[in-house]
Amino acid sequence: MKKSSILAVAALILGLCSTSFAATPKNVKKNPEKEWTLAVFLNADNNLDEFGVADQEEMSQVGSNEYLNIVSLIDRERGPAQINYIEKGNIKKLKDMGELDMGDYKEFVKFVKFVKENYPAKHYAFSFWNHGSGWKDKTEAASVLKGISYDDSSNNHISTNDLTVALNEANKILGKKIDVLCFDACLMQMVEVAYAVKDQVNYMVGSEETEPGKGAPYNDILKNVKKGMNPRDFSINWVNAFGDSYNGGSQGKAKSTQSALDMSKLPQFIDAINGFAKVGMAKDYSRFFRQMNVYTQKYAYPDNMDLLHFVELMTEPTGLASLENLKKQYVDESLKTAIKKLQDSGKQFIIANRFTTQEAQESKGIAIFFPTSYYCPWLYQDLAFAKETLWDDMIAAQGEFAAVNRVVDEVKQGKMEALTKMVASAKKNPKNKVYRKVLVQINYLADNERAIPANAHKEFERLRGQLKEAIK
Repeated sequence: MKKSSILAVAALILGLCSTSFAATPKNVKKNPEKEWTLAVFLNADNNLDEFGVADQEEMSQVGSNEYLNIVSLIDRERGPAQINYIEKGNIKKLKDMGELDMGDYKEFVKFVKFVKENYPAKHYAFSFWNHGSGWKDKTEAASVLKGISYDDSSNNHISTNDLTVALNEANKILGKKIDVLCFDACLMQMVEVAYAVKDQVNYMVGSEETEPGKGAPYNDILKNVKKGMNPRDFSINWVNAFGDSYNGGSQGKAKSTQSALDMSKLPQFIDAINGFAKVGMAKDYSRFFRQMNVYTQKYAYPDNMDLLHFVELMTEPTGLASLENLKKQYVDESLKTAIKKLQDSGKQFIIANRFTTQEAQESKGIAIFFPTSYYCPWLYQDLAFAKETLWDDMIAAQGEFAAVNRVVDEVKQGKMEALTKMVASAKKNPKNKVYRKVLVQINYLADNERAIPANAHKEFERLRGQLKEAIK
């Protein structure tokens, strides 16, 4: 083929691609504004394909009406994508889209534009339908692959930072914030995710835990959407219908969580998190926080814990003698005050919360990342939440205390492995302040307490000298 022909064909393809959403098909006309439009970004190009088809059928059991539009963009596994208008008893295809990369946030932005142009409404609810896994990005490691909207054809997904960009664009198109953002996906109801969408969304609905395969019960949710319903009530209805459906209702009995957040209350909640973090950085809580963390409600990723259950354990009776003894040692008035502020702001922030089965019974409505290792991956530190709050600083501070304690505990036993590793690290990065903290502590052990076992004294002195030399 000649070069000119190749360029011509390429130009034609690019032209077709660029207008795939913009060009409105003949059977789609701009409709008058209704009260609500629910638009579902339904990425079933993965092993959830059958559930995506079933959920559209659930939507059609209720269907659009005089005050509600239901629109879906569905991408099938091993099949093309299409936009549908969901009527009662009918899934009406509006437009063939061909193969789309639903892991590209730009496709969501295009979908928002289509919805605004063709199905305008006073209130918009957008649902991200797919696998979800919280805040992390796929570039870190397969075992911590986190984000939403996984597309198996493209091997792509939407990261937490991508969500911020996408929703900023969506707001520009809509001329307002999204009224309700629903994550019909696993593990998305986290502080880190809420912070990423705080300026673009009025209410956020999602799950702290993995969702059952059937996902949201759209028939139960939609049948309760009434004329004149406001966004707050829409969100609460979603949570309650979800909870009822998995508590022996239409979806059977299964482990699930679901909550709704009033995003206007997020600033106060973040302020309370920062207050708790400041107290948490002031002294060594590393042993205490780790033990409380172990007993806190956890989810599919063990680094995800329920934030409000974590602090509740510190002030409410647990019935466990080991924890109660720790609380007497660590819980002072400053920590109690910080916890009370966090709990009070949480009650305003979380407007609805449901869980099913005892396995999730301590779910209070919002999860957060808090590894017992006190290690924050670099991708976590790249989140807006980490950059603009003190939470990761508190984790790092307690990580330093834990590192010092580990060395001190081993040295007392005559073991020098941790100290040997610390010395090697200090030689590579002598400016890290944790090494000076270690030196202060082992100096106290040796010179004041004289707690170094005799059989390890010679090796200890050699390592102590090397540490001094490395950081001088």
